[in-house]
Amino acid sequence: MPKAMFEGIYLDLKEKIQQGVYAYQSFLPSENELVGVYSCSRNTVRRALQMLADEGLVQPLHGKGVRVIWRATSRDVIGSLDGLQSFSEYAAQNGLAPSTTVREFEHLTCGRGLAEYTGFEEGAELVRIVRVRSLDGFACQIDRDYLLASAVPGITPAIAEDSIYRYLEQVLKMRILTSKRQITVELASDSDRECLRLDPYNCVAVIESQSFNSDGIMFEFTQVRSHPDTFRYSAVSRR
Repeated sequence: MPKAMFEGIYLDLKEKIQQGVYAYQSFLPSENELVGVYSCSRNTVRRALQMLADEGLVQPLHGKGVRVIWRATSRDVIGSLDGLQSFSEYAAQNGLAPSTTVREFEHLTCGRGLAEYTGFEEGAELVRIVRVRSLDGFACQIDRDYLLASAVPGITPAIAEDSIYRYLEQVLKMRILTSKRQITVELASDSDRECLRLDPYNCVAVIESQSFNSDGIMFEFTQVRSHPDTFRYSAVSRR
């Protein structure tokens, strides 16, 4: 499914903010100007601006305009917990080269214990994938994915090594809408130490997430175990 026009405007404005075309503390062009630039409706512009605000890039000021509140720092290798971002998108955002090694790939039936852990129905047919993800050659995380088999027909280890989300969105035309996440810190396991160069650390950051498509179906449960040196995400809070 093609992305809506407001998403394209959001991405273009975001890129210009991050490249400094719209500098920190400056104001974006007015809504009327943006309507002219993008040849779209005012509502479309407003949706794009709301996405920028939700991500903490801008702040609308009543009667004044929309001020840029994002600026580059010396530690910009960072992702967002507010949106749904794939590993490839995270790497591209930070100018890093991603690579993936698939260590395990199997079809299985969801048992009672796995159902309680993941949220899938007992008896559901799943695809289990374990991947080691690297940035610029540095192994930084282990992904353990459980995918609802009926939602990912045709998936292969080669697809998992490339990008599962790219396959879901571009080939299967799935719309991925929602992810519920839990973040913890755990002592490193033998598998963590085998796959990730953890010294001098003895722990990993763990994100467990349930992801839902546009039909409200949970198609994925993922556990991501991340190296402390590369685990850095942001979230925007409002009072």
